[in-house]
Amino acid sequence: MIGSIQQRKRRSGRFLWGLLIALLSVAAPQCAAVDWQATSEALGRRMGQFSAYLDKAFRKRDGGFAGAKDKLAVIVAGKSAGTGFIMREGDSCWLYTNAHVVKGVPATAVRATLLNNTVLQLGVCQRAQGLDLVRFALVGPLPAFVRERNMPDIGETVTVLGNSDGRGVVTEIRGHIVGVGPQQIEVDAPFVAGNSGSPVLNRAGRVVGVASYLRNCRDNSDWSKTNTRYNGIRRFALRLSGIRWIVLGD
Repeated sequence: MIGSIQQRKRRSGRFLWGLLIALLSVAAPQCAAVDWQATSEALGRRMGQFSAYLDKAFRKRDGGFAGAKDKLAVIVAGKSAGTGFIMREGDSCWLYTNAHVVKGVPATAVRATLLNNTVLQLGVCQRAQGLDLVRFALVGPLPAFVRERNMPDIGETVTVLGNSDGRGVVTEIRGHIVGVGPQQIEVDAPFVAGNSGSPVLNRAGRVVGVASYLRNCRDNSDWSKTNTRYNGIRRFALRLSGIRWIVLGD
């Protein structure tokens, strides 16, 4: 992702420099008195400003932190810390996270704080049947993610945004989808504890999954795994399609 952004910035920069050089070449015979050093310095400053603009624009468009920061929450539930995110389904907004983040804690004791230090007022809690997911109803118009309705693709670039290591700050972790299943995807974005409940976003900024768990698949007794990614830590995110939601207590 970062490489693709930088490549597009370099291509845009080369195009603009080429255009400017061509224009100056045409105008040069009529501009003998131009202070070329001052002109070059001014152009350099403008290119720096343009580069910063491109960086911000591409990151916002490519599912990064800039376009998501008002939809993320740091969750504290007793001794547990994780991540939550606001997503719209129909006309309603919900705060999504993993069930294990809030397990054993009354809903009234779950604290979800947006990055602007707003504490969300959580309503009814629903759990996903057979999956490690819960969601809390929210009141009022709020900035919210939308769910990606199309099937994810292997090799697709993704970003995980969440409370890495439970330290109370959101980080941006980039990677790719490396496996797709009916209820989950596997990613190589190196998320850790505290990222439970983090949204996994595609380049359009839509949610393709919820970072949920890691598996230590190291098994040196299995020669077929030697020198493969299957002989190490693997990371999985739960998909949000086809879920039956049940109100807790029902």
